[in-house]
Amino acid sequence: MSSASLPAKAAVVIVGGGMAGLSCAASLARRGITDVLLLEAKTLAHAKASSFGETRMFREMYSDPVLCRLAQEANRLWREEEIHAGEQLRETHGLLFYGESWDEETIEGSIPGARRVMDAQGIPYEALNADQISARFPLKPKSDFTGLFEPTAGAVRSDKVVAHWIRTARNAGHQLIEHCPVANLDADGGGVTLEGGHHIAADQLVVACGIWSQLMLAPLGLAPKLEVWPMLWAHYTVDPALADRYPQWFCFQKERGDDGGLYYGFPVLSHTNDGRPRIKAGIDWAPKELRVAEPNAMATEPPARLVELLDTFLFSDVEGVQERVETVISPYSMASDVNFVLDRLSPKLSLFAGGSGQAFKFAPLIGDSLARLASGEAPAVDLSCWSHQREAVSI
Repeated sequence: MSSASLPAKAAVVIVGGGMAGLSCAASLARRGITDVLLLEAKTLAHAKASSFGETRMFREMYSDPVLCRLAQEANRLWREEEIHAGEQLRETHGLLFYGESWDEETIEGSIPGARRVMDAQGIPYEALNADQISARFPLKPKSDFTGLFEPTAGAVRSDKVVAHWIRTARNAGHQLIEHCPVANLDADGGGVTLEGGHHIAADQLVVACGIWSQLMLAPLGLAPKLEVWPMLWAHYTVDPALADRYPQWFCFQKERGDDGGLYYGFPVLSHTNDGRPRIKAGIDWAPKELRVAEPNAMATEPPARLVELLDTFLFSDVEGVQERVETVISPYSMASDVNFVLDRLSPKLSLFAGGSGQAFKFAPLIGDSLARLASGEAPAVDLSCWSHQREAVSI
């Protein structure tokens, strides 16, 4: 779209067409706000950003009681989202936390911490030992491993969700403009200037462009303190005879040398073009030398050592794995406390950033909260844990 055909003003301008921007647009549509312009520098939920892919986990199994409660609220909103969509957007097949149990929190929590929180909040789970895990699933736990299985967890079909949000926004008359990079934001948050020089005024501005949010906000002195981590995941074909037994899982192991120890995987939810069942699995850490403050400095090709570590884990610790068929690097923006930033930065400017690869499970809550901020309201629940003024992200 040429700048001549773009509006000079909109009630709400959203910068970023990933999970947060699209869920915000859909929430605004359901609130009856139609004068919305979403600007995406590349394509909606594109492959170089964090919202790309077919699946994301949803769960309530957290070591942090606040995040556990927010996950419960997000799951309530997911059920409403599925009613709006008229289709199932999630697959409920449970989630297995397993591995070493030690009282130190990782970026995904810990097994003992999750058990304490679920006990306190009455969330159902099964406690498993190594023999029970190996008998039930095609996994090879070490003899001292323990596990927790949350039966009500599962996977969000993120590809279906993104398509639903796009339909919802466009049906409401929103303009979702791709290949439209923003050069800078107005100092008061009252508009944006595109790379071609075209200015668009906004009654409210929502910045939700993932790892690039820092670049947008830095000239205004509002950029939160975040790092960018290149996170590796891949698809592996598996033995068809075991295809229906793979769980959704997260394996906790202590860091040893250059092995961060944290791995995750999904059940068979898709197949290769020639019909072979495949699982998605990934590494949930990035070596310190690969973490960067400048988004455009992030590694874009899968580092050979990380691929080797992921392969080693999958082929040695999971039964029936046959071949790695796709390897992807996704950018995670991470605060030091591994929590998000969702807040109003000024009377006209709201932000979502620091999604840390964990945000998609909270998407309906994130979209609803951003839409409320853009409508002049407060979020429906207490989101002070995501404040931009907390020590972990404040300047």
